[in-house]
Amino acid sequence: MSPTVRQRSQLLRFTLWSIVSLAVLACLGFVFESINVTRNVSTWDWDARILRLVALGAANLFFTGLLAMMGALYFWSRVARSLPDLQGWHTEQPVSEFSAAQVGRDFSWHDYQQGERQVFRELDALASDSWSRDSAENYCRYRPQSESNPKRILDRDWNQSHVVTAKNPVGGVVLLHGLSDSPYSLRAIGERLVEEGYSVLWLRLPGHGTSPGALTQVTREDWSAAVSVAVRGMRDQLPSGAPLVLCGYSNGGALSLDYAAEAVEEESLPNVDAVVLFSPMIGVNPLARITRLYHTVGLISRDPKSKWSNICAEVDPFKYSSWPMNANVQAWAVTRAVERKLTKLRKAGRMNELPPVLAMQSVVDSTVVVPKLMTNLFERLSSPASELFLFDVNRMESLSNLVNLSFEKSVLPHLARSDRSYRLSVLANVRPDSSQILLRTWEGDASWDHPVEAEWPKGFVSLSHVAVPIPPDDPVYGANPAPDTIPLGTIRMRAEPGALMIPDSLFVRARYNPFYELMEQHVVQWLSQFVTTKSRQLP
Repeated sequence: MSPTVRQRSQLLRFTLWSIVSLAVLACLGFVFESINVTRNVSTWDWDARILRLVALGAANLFFTGLLAMMGALYFWSRVARSLPDLQGWHTEQPVSEFSAAQVGRDFSWHDYQQGERQVFRELDALASDSWSRDSAENYCRYRPQSESNPKRILDRDWNQSHVVTAKNPVGGVVLLHGLSDSPYSLRAIGERLVEEGYSVLWLRLPGHGTSPGALTQVTREDWSAAVSVAVRGMRDQLPSGAPLVLCGYSNGGALSLDYAAEAVEEESLPNVDAVVLFSPMIGVNPLARITRLYHTVGLISRDPKSKWSNICAEVDPFKYSSWPMNANVQAWAVTRAVERKLTKLRKAGRMNELPPVLAMQSVVDSTVVVPKLMTNLFERLSSPASELFLFDVNRMESLSNLVNLSFEKSVLPHLARSDRSYRLSVLANVRPDSSQILLRTWEGDASWDHPVEAEWPKGFVSLSHVAVPIPPDDPVYGANPAPDTIPLGTIRMRAEPGALMIPDSLFVRARYNPFYELMEQHVVQWLSQFVTTKSRQLP
């Protein structure tokens, strides 16, 4: 530790203990004054007594709050110093990355693609030069010979944007990936939509697909500007009147709704006809707001690691393993922007102008607060074509005492409502003694069951936030990974917590969706209604 950092740490401890002393003195003063009031009620002036008690009470609250804040900052800085050392990809990033400031009247999707090509040329230069020593380990996405290198896995690097234009498209789809993710996460659903006759654009959002350090600089305005450019680019490729769809995963789901709501009010933006969401980041944990304090921690400690909540080995070819605080801050900002826009539309009586929404969501999700998805979005929608599709947990009796069902307290009241304006579908066990599943659907007062030729795989208790859009045959995250690739969907290692440079969740969370084929077919069928409607409207 450098002398400067040590001195700042000592200053922080001194400040913390000073606040503790003042807080103790204020508390003792409050107690002493309270005792005097009870003992001398007849001889003291009541107004003066009450005023002193109020002042001492306020001082207690102030110092207690200040103490809590300083304590949190102190322990935050201590945790930051305990993180592994930063590597080149944490501190550097391509300098040509897209930003909202670049967008002018004539900026086009072609310009975005040109800029992205320059970004990846800069990334290759960094990987082969200043990062070459850091990437010497076997499992590193920036090492050309590594099993984690994205260019070794498929016929193209799926960290970059990609467009497939149909000869006679039935519609257009813009796919938006999740936070710290890449276009790869929606590769499968996009390829299926290409087969169905759609033109498809996989957008790489700014700050993604390159180095985790790029996420320390990006803003939600950069993401929103990139989405607008991509939607305009797709709209320009489509025949007049062909349906345009936004399909978003996680943070990309929030960005999809953000754009759809903005397009209702902003006439210059092309409208979308439907929105498909996978694990949409509509309601996130409120603790995400606290991460905004990382700037303060950084100023106090002067430790660059205070910008990070997690520093891991970059073994995933298509998703950052390390996590900067700014990612949480910007994701929270996106969800707040969506909430403001939906509230504004509701107050103006314009929610009926939003396009229909289909959301595919696991009932348990460590990232998304599922009840907020219902209250903040679906219970406000007016289109009867909208649908919430939920994947329940595995309710086999043999697992009953192993499954935490506390989520039901907040979810079940919304499921029990009979006045919902949207369709609700739940994929669940047929019976408690069977791993076989069925799809149960409610629409208005009616409900019906769809038999399904699928069952819970052995060892699966639930899906996860990251698993929903990933098929079992995925070469990286699937059940049977491709040769010479790191098996992130089936990886098995044994170690004490903290002994590995990869997250413990990698061994617990489902990485693929065993019911993906059923879900994919459901998405295709749901979208077909808009293609049919549009084709009837064409001259």
